Amino acid sequence: MPFHAAGLTRDLQMNKIEFTPRFDFSEIIGRKIIISTSVGPNGEAVVLAVEKEFEKDPFGRNKQKFGSFPLSKPQRSYPAVFVRCDGKSIRQNELADVEIAYPFIQPLPDGEILIVAGRCDFRNGNPEQNALVYGPDGLLRLQFVLGDGINGVQTTSDGKIWVGYSDEGVFGNFGWDKPMRAAGLVCFDKYGKKVWDYEPPKGVGSIADCYAFNVCIDAVWTCYYTDFPLVRIDSHKRICMWKNDVDGANAVAIHGDRILFWGGYGDQRSRCILQKIKGCELVLSSELTITSRSKLCIDGASIIGRGSLLHAFSDRTWFTFDLAEVSESAD
Repeated sequence: MPFHAAGLTRDLQMNKIEFTPRFDFSEIIGRKIIISTSVGPNGEAVVLAVEKEFEKDPFGRNKQKFGSFPLSKPQRSYPAVFVRCDGKSIRQNELADVEIAYPFIQPLPDGEILIVAGRCDFRNGNPEQNALVYGPDGLLRLQFVLGDGINGVQTTSDGKIWVGYSDEGVFGNFGWDKPMRAAGLVCFDKYGKKVWDYEPPKGVGSIADCYAFNVCIDAVWTCYYTDFPLVRIDSHKRICMWKNDVDGANAVAIHGDRILFWGGYGDQRSRCILQKIKGCELVLSSELTITSRSKLCIDGASIIGRGSLLHAFSDRTWFTFDLAEVSESAD
């Protein structure tokens, strides 16, 4: 059900922020279990839910004496419901026989749905087709390969698919001796054809692990391991870079010349650092904390940056925090 919050509560002098609850999916999905959450190009929340009997199927592991490895395919296919919500209107699509493990989800134009498996085996000289496109009727329309070791997927309103890769996707695993996505950040068209991949500008290293990226209307921003530079890729694929001392961030939000870095290592997983772009530097670094009034339980929440917003999914509730609300006052 939607919430009718008037807006962001904030106390900027104390460097406090509060996430606003936007929607509770409980009434829509009933007893189903949410197995994947994300945010579409127009800021809409999207979730994939299954009946409780199927909740473990997408997350199987191959347990060996020397370790435990995620399966690239579920041991059985499962029915699911794809739900999208902009805070007011809701749309649902029933999907039968989904055969995707560790799913990433995104909307595509014309009501189509993209579901991508995070892992992708390369077997007998052939990679698995780990990206599925469903029509609004819930029927499978297209399959293609997006590679192994996926960290995140974000689409654009015209159907471009941006994918960020982990170190396993960059350097190779699951049979990929020559990873097809070694660039670390790649753009595909809606049919799975690569249209661009990242090449670092002079003075910065290549992507070893794409920790965070944010596909905005006019640009794509990323922050990656090992040096964690802030990188902007504009609509003409021109690249700008700023050196950055905030390591380990796994989400970024952008408004004007303000950058919000979310996350870090160890006990800094809910760290929130605000910086300002000034010429070739990032300046005026300040740490923000979530107010005690916030209803968001950070532990276990999924945080995603899209445009100026940080989106949080906790249990069945979608929250947002808009950097635009604080940009003029947080110096």
